[in-house]
Amino acid sequence: MPAPRVTSNSPWHLVFVLDDSESMTGAPANTLNRALDEMLEEMKLLSQGTKPYFKISVIVFGSHVKVIAEAESEQTLDKAKVTGFAGSSGTTNLAAALNEAATLLKRRSGTTNDFDPYVFLLTDGQPDDPAAALNAAQAIRSMEVAAGKPRLIAIGLGDGVNMPFLQQVASNQELAKHLQNHEDLVKFFPAIGTVVSSAGGTQAVDQAIIDI
Repeated sequence: MPAPRVTSNSPWHLVFVLDDSESMTGAPANTLNRALDEMLEEMKLLSQGTKPYFKISVIVFGSHVKVIAEAESEQTLDKAKVTGFAGSSGTTNLAAALNEAATLLKRRSGTTNDFDPYVFLLTDGQPDDPAAALNAAQAIRSMEVAAGKPRLIAIGLGDGVNMPFLQQVASNQELAKHLQNHEDLVKFFPAIGTVVSSAGGTQAVDQAIIDI
């Protein structure tokens, strides 16, 4: 049975699937870098530099997909690897990115003592192939790995986002969130780290994310 809360003995695998397409060039990419930096610092504070509470994976996508971190602890992850986004990766191949996330979750399935894994998708545009992206999202939502059933959080950023589409991507409609501007990321991403204080399993964490 998956753990009811996040601890050093029941770490939380967070998989970030991040849009690095051309629409993220400039201020959006800079804000994403800052938000990720502050989130990782928050996670380090929570684990108090002793034993890791988190496993961090980061997948970036545009026309192509790249895994830049895979199940790395918040204490040892080189932030320079995951805070160098520039928005220079072409179009929005979301289907390939979600397929890569599913493959990574199978490869890094964790243990039955871990907290349920979560996938955080962030995009500010329309995917190249919406039908394929929905199929890939469904594959994640229906997965079962040793650590539990992955939860898929879909975050839309800015004015060009198709929120009805992201509501179909997410594990449920409430887990599709619309951030009106890029600066909201600096509030949202660090807050993700703080929900480790929640008890009650995925329901409590889901509610904490909804309330952010």
